[in-house]
Amino acid sequence: MTDQNLARAAELAPLIERVHGENHPELTRVREITLALQEVGNGTRTVELFNELRTVTQDYALPDDACEAFEATYQALERADRQRTA
Repeated sequence: MTDQNLARAAELAPLIERVHGENHPELTRVREITLALQEVGNGTRTVELFNELRTVTQDYALPDDACEAFEATYQALERADRQRTA
């Protein structure tokens, strides 16, 4: 499964992990899941990964200290998640 939203999130996830990871350790898992989503096709594994992603991100909730890249990453992931179920 590759689309523009996942590609954008995969580009930004390592950046926000590096910048915000100390205060937001969940970003390591967000990066890992994002990369895994790019590698898998549609199916059960994709559903599982998006379920975990929603749990890890608390349904893509942005923390108070989120920068523009953080916001863009979560928005891209949420769009990809919605498109998957549309």
